[in-house]
Amino acid sequence: SAWNDLTKVWTLPVIHALSLKQPARFNELKRRIQNISATSLAERLSELDQRKVIERKVYPETPPRVEYALTKKGVELSVILGTLAEWVMKWDKPSNNTARPNDEKVRATVRSK
Repeated sequence: SAWNDLTKVWTLPVIHALSLKQPARFNELKRRIQNISATSLAERLSELDQRKVIERKVYPETPPRVEYALTKKGVELSVILGTLAEWVMKWDKPSNNTARPNDEKVRATVRSK
């Protein structure tokens, strides 16, 4: 299901990385997403392409150039994820007012929208 694909590890970071600048090539995405393996990135890109969340464009060059971009469906999802990140920042406050490790990642997601 779409929900199962969205909740897989690395799916949301891939969508976020593409929302920052597109189109993007594979190695550019790999640099943007800390600690993702080439295998995991390739799997997520393939799944998102099958779901029509992203578009994979191959240029007939030597060596071949492949670029990835969000589709209309992907852009809509990215906006929803940005809204969700804003909600998390607003309502998921730590009880002791200390910053949590992912706070800066959430802020970066919201700022990129």
